[in-house]
Amino acid sequence: MNFDVNNYYKLIAPRPTVCVSTVNKKGISNLAPFSFATPLSFSPPLIGVSVGKGKDTILNARETEGFVVAPLVEEWKDKGISSEVSLPREESEFEEVGLAEQDSEKVKVPSIKESPVNVECDYWDDFEVGDHCMLVGKVVRVSVKEGSLKNGRINLEELGPVGHISGEEFCVSREVVEVGRE
Repeated sequence: MNFDVNNYYKLIAPRPTVCVSTVNKKGISNLAPFSFATPLSFSPPLIGVSVGKGKDTILNARETEGFVVAPLVEEWKDKGISSEVSLPREESEFEEVGLAEQDSEKVKVPSIKESPVNVECDYWDDFEVGDHCMLVGKVVRVSVKEGSLKNGRINLEELGPVGHISGEEFCVSREVVEVGRE
């Protein structure tokens, strides 16, 4: 069976879904969901998010040299996903979708109050990758709400991280399966 190579990403699913918050030089915040996101390096701790060219996320991260990555979880999944709304740079998606901003500790960018985990990043670089830009950030602080971790990772059973399958299809992960090594 042949599969359309342009749809390969649908086979790499579910992909962890995150929301990235940024702020422009006028102080107006931006929020957008992404499912092309991944750790890039242990040392230094780098994270990458593939963002459409010319999007506010890239422009703002360059301008203010920071961004915050928040793994999307079941409790606020609808609001997080709906932050994909297209607004002028003078309007905040936070307000549009009803999510609250909270001050971050190490970056000028707001964290997401509803998120149990916020990963604060200094802008490291961005570069073109096909029809997207890879936004790279150095992780400078991770804030975690009490009860959000289990065994050093996000508490899947309680929080239900959201994965993107394709289009409007998402899933919620709640089970950890350990694979034995022989």
